[in-house]
Amino acid sequence: MTAAALPPLDWRAMPLHGRVLIEASAGTGKTWNIGVIYLRLLLERGLRVEQILVTTFTDAAAQELRERLRRRLVEAERLLEAAARDAASVDPLESWLAALCPDADSVRLALRRIQLARSDLDRAPVSTIHALCQRIQRDYPLQSGAAFADDQLFDEQQLMRECVEDFWRRRYLTGAVDPREAELLLKDGPEGLLRDLGGLANSADARIEAGGLAELERQLDALCTDASIAELRRLAGDKSLYAPRKTALSNRLGKIADALQSNDEETLAARLDKTFEPDAVLEQEAPESTEPLNTHPLIKALQALRPLLGLRDVFTRGAVLADAAQACREEMPRRARQRHVLTFSMLIDAVYQRLCGEAADAVLADRLFDAFPVALIDEFQDTDQRQFAIFERIYRERGTLVMIGDPKQAIYSFRGGDIAAYLRAGAQAGQRFSLGTNHRSSRALVEALNAWYGHTEGGFGQLPIRYQPVAPAGKADGQPYTVDGQPVAQPLVFHPFHGDALDKKGKPLDALGDLEALALDDCANRIAELLNDPRQAIGGRPVTPGDVAVLLSTNNQVVALRQRLVARGVPCVGSGRGNIFAGEVARELELILYAVLHADDDQAVRGALATTLLGATLEQFHAWQAQPAAFERELERFEAWRALVRSRGVLALVGELLAARATALLALPEGERVLTDLRHLGELLAAEEGARQGLDGLYAWLQEMRREGGDGDAEAADERQLRIESDARRVQLLTIHASKGLEFPLVFLPLAWRIRSQGGSYAPKLLRYHDDAGQRCVDLGSAHFVEHCARHFREELEERLRLLYVALTRTVHAVHVYWVDRGPLPDGDAQTWEWAAIDLLLEQARQKLALPAGEASLDAMAAALGGMRLAAPFADTFTRYRPPAEAPAPRAAQAPLPALRPFQWLHSFSGLTRHAAAVLIDDSGSADETGAEEPVVEADEVVEDGRLLALHPLRGPRFGDAVHQVFELAQPGPLWPDQRQLLHRQLGAQAVAAPHLAHEEALERVGRMIDRARQADLGGGLRLLDLAPKQRIAEFEFQFPVRQVPLATLRRICAAHGHADAIPASLDATTLNGMLTGFADLIFAWDGRFHVLDYKTNWLGARLGDYRGEPLDAAMAAHHYPLQALLYTVALHRYLRQRMDGYTAERQLGESWYLFVRALGLAPGLGVWRRRWPAALVEALDDAFAGAQEAAA
Repeated sequence: MTAAALPPLDWRAMPLHGRVLIEASAGTGKTWNIGVIYLRLLLERGLRVEQILVTTFTDAAAQELRERLRRRLVEAERLLEAAARDAASVDPLESWLAALCPDADSVRLALRRIQLARSDLDRAPVSTIHALCQRIQRDYPLQSGAAFADDQLFDEQQLMRECVEDFWRRRYLTGAVDPREAELLLKDGPEGLLRDLGGLANSADARIEAGGLAELERQLDALCTDASIAELRRLAGDKSLYAPRKTALSNRLGKIADALQSNDEETLAARLDKTFEPDAVLEQEAPESTEPLNTHPLIKALQALRPLLGLRDVFTRGAVLADAAQACREEMPRRARQRHVLTFSMLIDAVYQRLCGEAADAVLADRLFDAFPVALIDEFQDTDQRQFAIFERIYRERGTLVMIGDPKQAIYSFRGGDIAAYLRAGAQAGQRFSLGTNHRSSRALVEALNAWYGHTEGGFGQLPIRYQPVAPAGKADGQPYTVDGQPVAQPLVFHPFHGDALDKKGKPLDALGDLEALALDDCANRIAELLNDPRQAIGGRPVTPGDVAVLLSTNNQVVALRQRLVARGVPCVGSGRGNIFAGEVARELELILYAVLHADDDQAVRGALATTLLGATLEQFHAWQAQPAAFERELERFEAWRALVRSRGVLALVGELLAARATALLALPEGERVLTDLRHLGELLAAEEGARQGLDGLYAWLQEMRREGGDGDAEAADERQLRIESDARRVQLLTIHASKGLEFPLVFLPLAWRIRSQGGSYAPKLLRYHDDAGQRCVDLGSAHFVEHCARHFREELEERLRLLYVALTRTVHAVHVYWVDRGPLPDGDAQTWEWAAIDLLLEQARQKLALPAGEASLDAMAAALGGMRLAAPFADTFTRYRPPAEAPAPRAAQAPLPALRPFQWLHSFSGLTRHAAAVLIDDSGSADETGAEEPVVEADEVVEDGRLLALHPLRGPRFGDAVHQVFELAQPGPLWPDQRQLLHRQLGAQAVAAPHLAHEEALERVGRMIDRARQADLGGGLRLLDLAPKQRIAEFEFQFPVRQVPLATLRRICAAHGHADAIPASLDATTLNGMLTGFADLIFAWDGRFHVLDYKTNWLGARLGDYRGEPLDAAMAAHHYPLQALLYTVALHRYLRQRMDGYTAERQLGESWYLFVRALGLAPGLGVWRRRWPAALVEALDDAFAGAQEAAA
């Protein structure tokens, strides 16, 4: 099935009303034409930019398109302002403007419209369809059914992962598991199930088909009845039914009856062989038989069962996939609603349902049409049925809908692109055109591709798509590709390989992986040879590495070729949209972070030291082996790095690596890329730092990103790859998908002959195809799986044909295509998985030219087509690149490395003091100095108190957390025994247990301690039990920003106000930048002021004297609690200042109270530490946190 040739587009005469489809072949100036059509809409129809909706595929493309529109407006304004315009100019824009604006009045009107458009262009609706749907929900919440608060976008894959993991737990961790299901799925775990579900997230409009397992069981049940088995035995034993000497069928029927009797499915499958094919059955039945076997119901039943029986594993897996898919489709929207988030797919679906679903709102469609009477859809071949339906509903029989795309470049089905949507839209378009001039490639290459595709059957399979011959613009011929000064006349270069190629030992290379390695070796050699050849030039200059690109299918192939090119000294870069997490720098940084986390593990540290980033040599490793003390210093370095990361963040560690290793790394061939990637990875890690639980969480995140980062979302990956100037001077290595929209002077396709990344037989776990009505379907294991396989394989081949077209049309001057002759192609749709796209096109061209099969046909084809030639045979050599001699110059950055951005951290008291030097308390009870006068000591200073000793077994942070919870949740009145359940729950939740202390006794001791604390007079008649709910806020949480505040500065401010000891000197090196956060146990109002209070369960000793006076002050200092009290007081001060009219710290800010609850109520004032900070100090610290200049102290 082929499509008729389309008339060429004349953008000046194209109708500006109705539905128009423009097929824009590669390199034909699609974006330029969008710009001039946009200009026509502004000047001829007088539309404002806000009325012209422009959509494209990615955010980056939308931004680029907006800038192209801006340039077109600037160009038109320049031409209109010129003194003279020539209606006969060769510049089409100038000639059109001259005809449109023949007099001064029309020029003034056009200029006014263009200038208005330029000023408003940033508000123009130029975006992706996802951004458009967001705008619809934001601007029309009532009609679109959206929430009034914007829902945040959420990663669809992450949401699906959560649902799959929950499904896995429900299915396999809470009940019996089917043994066959366990064998098929458990070994891969939920990750395997998630991979198998794969693109379902991008196929929301697809119909899922399954049920094959149920159909198989139904048919088996029908055959396993006593009556069926008896009838099979009768058929097997009745010799009159069979032709003479034909016993195969009767023998098998008997064995099948036995297998059905014993439920032996393996034997049943083995006996249901080709003997049961209809023609074979006809051959065996007796001609004169009155009971034809071929029409017997049981023979028919066995024939129907035969294809299903071999698919039990597929059906079993498919049933699980179908259940998981259904669970995800139900659960993902529910979770999204709970979290007030949307995925991209849900965003599209929400607008689709409001415009086209059962509850469609005509008012919404009318309002959108009124807002946007014209729509230009770029990259239309990448839309899906729902996206097209949205536009179709808005512009049904009205307005202007211009669809621009190229069905030959529809290569994103894995992202949801649906070629059927393009074909349906094309069939409905009132006007269809093509862009007929190639502005990218040389005349020789355009003519070579025209000739080659012209000898195929359209080039794109059974779809109504055909190669549209294009005319060369000839722009590239101004800088021609020459050899010995002569333009290359045969730019389509084929590199044939034989399937019987030999390895280095002379053995045949049967495995596809071996042939792949051979092809990559040859490609690396050919590139080195080309770059070494002084005869080859572009525009009169020698060919350089930056002129060459190699397009491959996967990132793994990019890595493999990159290794080969680096070994030959060829500068190269894994370009395009490669993910930084898939690179070597990320792998090495992961090793370094692991070693920093496990700085006491010498094997981990040795592994990190062996990386290129740290650069330890073999001699150093030998020295460390001989001198363990020297290696101890390396361990200490990693210990110091761990402390650095915890105090200042991971970016500080990256900064140290950059400072220490920049010079050595720059000396490497890839040094500039290594440094750039390291810095970029540091920034990505730093951006995640606030959301992760310390260094462990960051390391786990990096592991996850590396695990999933090889072939992720292209646009997200592009954001994770920084470009550097020297990249443009290197051979570009990228995937075909990533190359779309790009162009390169010379292109190599070393693996064009590969079908897919894996070799051997191909058994897909799910099938993607379209039914006869064009509906997208996913077969997870239906009874028609075999029939759908043929459709799936055919559509796969058609997409491979489109990928090949994209690859061939990226080049300006020449393209090198590798091909392996693997003999005749198999027949039938079910075998199309064995075809490479290049195989099919070469075979079609061979047949059309009536050439013999095999490599000889390539020579004849090259002679017949003119622009094609065969490369010299493969030679097993190793060619090194010899770069041209340059004046020696030290390698250095053109400008100093930029300073590290100030690191932003989520600071807390515990985080600040974790690594502060502890204050030592001497409680050894040493003897007094000889001859000194002994002070008078109260008895309770030296005698242990039984009430404190009773609480000694209850210690530790879990105990403290439980006590805090009890204080927060306790109701008025006695705690023991009235609130025993509260004590039981909280101590149990924290797993508090005391050795040699019964649970009930522990509950009582804690309850009585807290009762005593709540009833104690804290001073001035204040009791916790007396505080009314409206007087108190429990668990007072705060966060406020701090901007580049060194703790040394805060310490100087404290010293100026008489409190130098509030901040430990050991923290002077710390700088706060980010957010300061914390939880104060209690804020309360009392005696006309607002106070902050914290409970402490610290064990200070068994004597009452340990909980007052100097010992209490020493304990506070040892744990740096005065710093905590000061931070909490500043937070309370900020809170009160924001909430209270007329607030002043002097009048209304109270004290900091620290209650050591073990001793509260045992004696007046015992266990109470309190301090009222000077108001001037609190205000000065508040100013410093806000970034104000420190006052002179």
